[in-house]
Amino acid sequence: MAIYHASMKILGRQVKQGGKVVKGRCNSAVAASAYQGALKLRDERNERTHDYGRKGGVVFTTILLPEGAPEWMANHERLWNAVEFKEDESNRHESAQLARHLEFALPVELTARENRALALRVGGEFVKRGMVAQVSVHEPEADNGRRNPHAHLLLTMRDVSAEGFGKKNREWNGGWMASGVPDGGALKGWRTMIAEHTNEALEQAGHDARVDARSYKDLGIDQVPTVHQGKEATALQRKGERTRRGDKQKVAQALSGSLASSAAQRSLEGEASANQEHGRSEVYDETRHHRNAPVPAPWVADRDFRPQKEVEREPER
Repeated sequence: MAIYHASMKILGRQVKQGGKVVKGRCNSAVAASAYQGALKLRDERNERTHDYGRKGGVVFTTILLPEGAPEWMANHERLWNAVEFKEDESNRHESAQLARHLEFALPVELTARENRALALRVGGEFVKRGMVAQVSVHEPEADNGRRNPHAHLLLTMRDVSAEGFGKKNREWNGGWMASGVPDGGALKGWRTMIAEHTNEALEQAGHDARVDARSYKDLGIDQVPTVHQGKEATALQRKGERTRRGDKQKVAQALSGSLASSAAQRSLEGEASANQEHGRSEVYDETRHHRNAPVPAPWVADRDFRPQKEVEREPER
C-alpha cells in the first residue's frame, strides 16, 4: 500500500532545544550533506571531517544544478562549503539559514530504479525554480519485513549565477512553496507536486495504488499521524533513553488503535506545529562555535575541478 509522507524544514546554523538556542553548538550544511549522502566530506569552516561513508541504507546520491550554475557546484564538498562561507558574509551569520531539507516517502510498489527516477523528478521541480538540489535515496534495512524507501533533498536558498551564490531568494518563501490561501486551508504546492509525481510513477509502472497529500483529518480518516523521529531521537531511543518525540509517537500509535477524539488529534498537531516554529529540527553537527571566532575567507572554486559523478550503491538487505 502506497503511503504519503512529506515534510520540509529549514536547516539553520543554530541548534535549538525547547525553543532555546544551545550555546556552543551549531549545525553544518556540510555535515548534513555527508549524512544524507553517506559521504566523507571536509568541513572547512569548522575544520572537521564528517565521515558517513559506512552509513548503511543510502543507495544513491547526486547533485542537480539549475541553468547557469558553475560546474564546481556539482561537487558535494565544494557546494556546501560555499554555502557556509557565503552565510559568514551576512550580518546575521550566527543565526543563518543554510538550506531547506525535504524528506518524502517513496512507494514500496516501485523498484529501486523507479524510485530513483521519481526522486530525481521531484528534485528537478526545485531546480527549475533556481535551487541547487542534493538528491539522496535511502533504502534502510527492512523493519519487521516492511520496506521504508524514502528520499532526502537538501536545497540551497540563494540565487545562483556563474559567479556563485547571490542574495537569498525571498520569493521561494511564498507562492508555490507556501499555502495557497491566507487561512492555510489549501495544500502547499510542493506537497501536491510530490503526490502528483508519485501517482504518475505508480500509474506508469502499472500499479493501482495511489497517494493523497491531504491530511487524515481532511480525508475523514480517524487516525493520528505518526511522528518522524529524526536521527538524534532515534539514536537516544536505541540507548534506552526517553525522548519527547518518542513519547509522542507512542501516544499517536495508542490513539490510532482506538477512536481518537478530534480534540486529541488537534492537540498533537498543534504541538508539532509549535515545535516546528520554535526550531526543533534535526541536528547534523555538534561542533563548537565561538562568538568571537574569525570569519573564514570566501570560498574560491578550483578552476580545474570536474563535476563529481553520481554515487549509487546497492541497498543493504
